Amino acid sequence: MKKTQIALAALALVASSAAMADGVKIYGTADASVLSGANGTHLFGAGNNAGSILGLTGSEDLGGGLKAGFTLEGGVSFGTGEVVNGGPDGAGYSGIFNRQSNISLGNEAVTVTLGGQISTFVAASLTGLVGAGGNAAFVPALSRMAGSLGGSSTGAASGNAGTGPTAGAFFYSDLATINLNLNGVSLTAQTKVGSSNSGSGENVGKYSAYSATTSSMGVNLAVAGFSMSDAAGQGGSSYTIGGNTSVAGITIRGAYGRGNSTLVNGRGHSIGFDYSLTDALSVGYTHAKGSWDNGTEGKVGPAGSNGSQNSISAKYSLSPKTFAYATFSSFSDLGVNASAGGTGKTITILGVAHSF
Repeated sequence: MKKTQIALAALALVASSAAMADGVKIYGTADASVLSGANGTHLFGAGNNAGSILGLTGSEDLGGGLKAGFTLEGGVSFGTGEVVNGGPDGAGYSGIFNRQSNISLGNEAVTVTLGGQISTFVAASLTGLVGAGGNAAFVPALSRMAGSLGGSSTGAASGNAGTGPTAGAFFYSDLATINLNLNGVSLTAQTKVGSSNSGSGENVGKYSAYSATTSSMGVNLAVAGFSMSDAAGQGGSSYTIGGNTSVAGITIRGAYGRGNSTLVNGRGHSIGFDYSLTDALSVGYTHAKGSWDNGTEGKVGPAGSNGSQNSISAKYSLSPKTFAYATFSSFSDLGVNASAGGTGKTITILGVAHSF
């Protein structure tokens, strides 16, 4: 704990100095909630609607339309002060910038980014999954989709799946990413450079992902996929397609995924809607389901992915930067929840989030 506190104090000092530098910004979200589930009632400060984070970002105009930029971002619990919400590579993510640590170079058409980043597969999945429930609905929904496609549903829920790449993880170290913007279509490809964390020698496997997103006539669409293998050589590949649109003031969203791996053949889907009752109050609903089959003898299904989820959410804006929220979720199985609450068939969350 002392090391964590010292690290956060150092981050605050760096942030204070960096804020005075031209083009550098401090940003973040503080999200804390009271959660009631199978393990009782407790405070959860890592973010059940918007992930609790603290970050630095900046850019420099190099002329001729070319820009250089960087991002340093860490997850933090506003309940305990601990470093949380990190990536899947074990000790490689024990530092304060456990979510993103990258540098980029590019223009409006092409950008290359090197370092720790969010998976473009997960980022594209936001298009068809995220709603008023935020993380409380999105994370377990992605767990059932990504988990049923051969990853770890528990890892998807926590954002940290132990050692090595997994289908359900959000963040990866040592990524090389290229993004192309062509006539309204954003194309992204990324791969983990090498099979160890920054040349540490520890084999953590391989990971590659791609995505394509576009918007046309009020419809937002995304297609994404990934392939991965762990240190033991087990892995697989999958794809997902999702989108959202607004009809008569109601935002409708949905996603479908399918894939296969060493452990399981699976499929998953999610559908939901969001509606603004007033300028300040919005409500939402999310249904997600994942299923799998052995495919061949010896395969096993990931815990928590072979079942369904229903989430009802409400979000009330207190200001442009602060909102309160409530989410109730029920599960047909003893699957993952969107918190540290462990397993259970129902979970209720009341929280508040502030961005800066």
